Amino acid sequence: MHIYVKILKGNDFQVAVSSGQTVLGVKEILAMQISMPVEEQKLVFKGKALADDKRLSYYNIKEGDRLFLFSKKPEKTGSPSLGNVPKFAADLSYCSTTVLWDKLRVFLQRHFTPQDVEKVLIEFQKNFNSSLQRLSLDDIERLAITKLRQTNGAQEVS
Repeated sequence: MHIYVKILKGNDFQVAVSSGQTVLGVKEILAMQISMPVEEQKLVFKGKALADDKRLSYYNIKEGDRLFLFSKKPEKTGSPSLGNVPKFAADLSYCSTTVLWDKLRVFLQRHFTPQDVEKVLIEFQKNFNSSLQRLSLDDIERLAITKLRQTNGAQEVS
């Protein structure tokens, strides 16, 4: 199913989720889409703050419903959480991976039933988010160097 998330003083965007997904799972998806660490997210539905351990079905969240996302100040701890998503830019509210998920959904619809499409898409998003969170700075540097070499090589050929 698709729900909408409204960022306070920001954009509205669509997220593919299942009713059995936990609020924490939704926050993890949002962390990747908008570069806001899970610890700083507060989701509200119909004026009620959502608990991380509850499923969307617990709150009777259905297709097309709108959640509101607020940013809360991170709690002060001795060391930063490894689960934090790095902030690659100051403001990514204009940027979303929704296009990627929509294109993947169209592809999956050719091969799966509608119910299975959503299940596969959610698992893919979880796996994708988990893989990105495991990237080290060295991994990112290697990817960047490879991409730069490919780009420079293509320019030299032209």
